Amino acid sequence: MNNVIHFLNGKFVTEDELVLSPRDLGFTRGYAVADFIVTHNQKPFKLIEHIDRLFHSASLIGLRIPWNKEQITAWVKETLDKNDKDTELTIKILLSGGISSSMYQAEIPTIVMIVNAYVPPPTTYYEKGVKVKAVPYKRHYPEAKHTQYVEAIRQLAQVNEDTIEEILYYDDTQVFEGAGSNLFAVINNTLVTPKSNIVYGITRNTLLEILHLPIPIEIRDFTFDSLMTATEVFLTGSSKGVRGVTHINKKVIADGNVGDITKEVMKQYKEYTQSDKW
Repeated sequence: MNNVIHFLNGKFVTEDELVLSPRDLGFTRGYAVADFIVTHNQKPFKLIEHIDRLFHSASLIGLRIPWNKEQITAWVKETLDKNDKDTELTIKILLSGGISSSMYQAEIPTIVMIVNAYVPPPTTYYEKGVKVKAVPYKRHYPEAKHTQYVEAIRQLAQVNEDTIEEILYYDDTQVFEGAGSNLFAVINNTLVTPKSNIVYGITRNTLLEILHLPIPIEIRDFTFDSLMTATEVFLTGSSKGVRGVTHINKKVIADGNVGDITKEVMKQYKEYTQSDKW
């Protein structure tokens, strides 16, 4: 996409003008939160919910925001309006502690909105499913969508990028989520998704509101051992949509295929995003 316009600290900027200070706390200390929005039918999907989550994430890590939700919402809309209106877009909002020579936040944080054309993932991800690597790890401030992805990047560096699509986190007490996704599983003929210690994804929450399935749906925590008994597993996220999981480490799920419940969830989610119901 040519002539992309982004947003940086109150100004609309070109790609060449999208320059951040190396003294920013988001760079020097990893102190930042983010949110990621996809458009459907050229409209930002669940924009209010994304902005609410951005503020919640900032609150959890103590990052001060001098602007209100209405102002940031307006900036998102204006930024998208300055770009190609015939293309589905993504916009990543980054909010950091600002430029500082210490570990104290700046009076005014840095706010960035990065726009890209939405590139659909390969259809094989949906038709044939994906493989994930499960690792014992619990994110700090797990409900905050912050920019600390050290463990995911470290783990992905150790695997073949053509075979592993996502890193899945768990500990002795429960399964959490993917590094950039939420988790659902069919266990004992019930669709379950973790209740706590996760980022509450917009796609996850949407599915919990709209799904009508022939099996019950429960929001509850469960262990990794329980997950390994699942007959179906799928991941959800703003850019991912709904993706069936066929392998967790060396464990084969659903005989290595995308299951029927997962396919139905995909269908209902796609219909919803393409409708005017949101």
